[in-house]
Amino acid sequence: MYSSRVGATGTVVLRVDAPTRSVVLLCVHDAAGVLVLRRRVRDLRTALDLPAGAYRLTVTDERSLHDPARHAGVVVDVEVPGDGLVRATARLTRGAVLRVTTTRWARLSAVHADGERLEVRADGLGRAVLAGLRPGAWTVVAHDARRALCSVAVTAAVDAAGAADLELPVLTPTGRLLVDVRSGERRPVLATEVAVTDATGRTVTAPVRGGLADVRDLRPGPLRVVVPPSVGHHGTTLAVEVEPGTLGAVSAVVRVSAALTGRVVQNGYQYAAVVALLDEDGEEVERVRTDEDGHFAIGTGLTAANGLTVVATTGPETLHVTRAAVADVCVLNGVRHHLGEIVLPVAGRSAVWAARTPAVAGMKLPSTRV
Repeated sequence: MYSSRVGATGTVVLRVDAPTRSVVLLCVHDAAGVLVLRRRVRDLRTALDLPAGAYRLTVTDERSLHDPARHAGVVVDVEVPGDGLVRATARLTRGAVLRVTTTRWARLSAVHADGERLEVRADGLGRAVLAGLRPGAWTVVAHDARRALCSVAVTAAVDAAGAADLELPVLTPTGRLLVDVRSGERRPVLATEVAVTDATGRTVTAPVRGGLADVRDLRPGPLRVVVPPSVGHHGTTLAVEVEPGTLGAVSAVVRVSAALTGRVVQNGYQYAAVVALLDEDGEEVERVRTDEDGHFAIGTGLTAANGLTVVATTGPETLHVTRAAVADVCVLNGVRHHLGEIVLPVAGRSAVWAARTPAVAGMKLPSTRV
C-alpha cells in the first residue's frame, strides 16, 4: 500500500485456556473476511498488534484429527481500539468424536452448521475418526479413492465431549460437468480455473484450457458454478444440476470489464517491475509484474472508476529502487485503456546478474573439502 496515511494501531492480548497444554493455530480475519495473520501459539498468552477495527480470532488445536485428545476450536470476535489495549480469552473444550465406517481409503468431508470444514481419509479397513469437533450438527459425505462414487450426505448432531457412529456406504456414481467459458465479446477470457460447489459446501476446481473446464468428482444434485474475475472480465455464477453418472454441459458467459495496459521502461524495458493500481483513497487494489518486454495488464474485474493511480516500481534489474506514477486515471467498462510507456527515473548503476561458477557452487556443498 502506497498511502501516506497511517492508521491507529491497537494491541490484542489473547489468553488461551485449554483443559491440557497443546499447540494451537491462531488465524485472524478482518471484517471483510481477509486473513491478516496466521500464527502458532505455544504459550498461554500472545500479543497481537493490529490496526483499529473488528476482527475474528479462530483458535484450533494443531493435533491430528485422529487424536481423541484433540480439543474443539473456538471463535472469538474482538473490536480493536486505536492506540488502545483489548484482552480476550479463547477457551478450548474437549471435542466430540465421530467414528465413520465406509469404503477403504475413502475421503470424507465433514461440514459444521456454521461452515467449518474438515477432511480426513479412511484407512484400509474403511474406518475413520474425526476428533476435536465442536458441538452441533455435522454433515458428512464420503467419496471413494477413485472419485467415481460417493455417498449420501448424513447429518449427525454431537454434544461437547460426546461421540457418534456413522455408516456411509459409497454407492452413488459421481457426476461430471463441462463448462464452456466465453466472453460477451471477442476478447479472450484469462480466467485460469472454475470452481463448482455442491449443496454440502464441498468445492471442486478444474483448470480452464482452451476456454473449457472439465470438472469431475461432483456430487449429484444442485451445483453452483463460479468463474472468478480475470483481467478484462467480470466473474459470473451459474446454478446447474447434475444427475448421477452423467456428463452435463453449461456455457458461462462473462461480461467484459475495464482493463489497463502499458509498458515500463528505464534504459530499456523493465522485466519483473511491480505495477500497482490504487483507488482514489490511495488503497492498493491490485498489483502485477511486467513481462520480459516490460508489458503489463492490470484490472481483474475492474469496474468504471475515476481518480485511479498506477504506480510502477523498478524490478530486480536495478540496484536502486525508483518509482513513477500516472495519476487521475479514468476507466470505463468494456474498454481496455493503454497508458503508453511509464518511464522510471535512473538512479545509479544497473544490476549485473552472473551465473554461479562451479567453484563457488562446490564450496556451498557441505561435503566438499576446502
